[in-house]
Amino acid sequence: MPPRCVVLFAPPAGVVGACYDPAVSAPVPSAASPDARRACVLVPTFNNHATIADVIVRAAATGLPVLVVDDGSTDGSGDRAREAGADVITHPANLGKGRALLTGWAAAAERGFSHAVTVDADAQHPPEEIPALLETMTAEPDALIVGCRDMTSENVPRSSRIGRATSDFMLWAAASHELRGERPDSQCGFRIYPLKHVLALGMTGRRYEFEMEILVRAAWQGVPLRARPIRVHYPNPEERVSHFRKWRDNARIVGIYTRLMLIRLFWPVARPRRRLLPR
Repeated sequence: MPPRCVVLFAPPAGVVGACYDPAVSAPVPSAASPDARRACVLVPTFNNHATIADVIVRAAATGLPVLVVDDGSTDGSGDRAREAGADVITHPANLGKGRALLTGWAAAAERGFSHAVTVDADAQHPPEEIPALLETMTAEPDALIVGCRDMTSENVPRSSRIGRATSDFMLWAAASHELRGERPDSQCGFRIYPLKHVLALGMTGRRYEFEMEILVRAAWQGVPLRARPIRVHYPNPEERVSHFRKWRDNARIVGIYTRLMLIRLFWPVARPRRRLLPR
């Protein structure tokens, strides 16, 4: 019998496989129990036909199951992922990376996983580094573990360096007290998410702004953030595939940052009232 669908939000066109609503909690094993720690690799994809199969094969070589959320691809990326052996969930239309992550988390939790290791489908992140991040997960199962890219690597675009520096500052400004000295890469998608905690955050971002927002909200609600160095691969400019829309997505990031800073400004009355973990 196939796993039942977790219908946790009302999708625009009937998302296939799993859905999400921050008001509903998916059943997740307790991250505090060593016996319950089960991780999968989660790969959100949108039109990554040329690289998705290679990412899946390399991720699967670490011994973890691979779950792919095909976020409305039109180039056959979902079929390529299935052929490579991944468990694929499909959005019939492109909803954004944030929504793809929410869908993937809910699906992973429904399948009994406690953690999701997210890897970008463009082969920017070496899946071979997953075991190093898993060591931190084993030591701190409640932590949200963030890969920190080496921005001195070959072919790193100047725009990426500037974007990361700006976004990192926004993260620090919104949650410097809660970060306790950690300086995670606010734009890196190579992370390990403790599903029990991130599904309870009540996220609002749906596209690229999501990845900074979740770090801030997780820190605010007591989830430890841990930064771990990783290698990064940027292909030559003519081979690079990016769906980041310079003006629109930067505007979204600035918008969510403004909202978070307003909460911080009015912290005594606007702060989250519930902590996911005790002090």
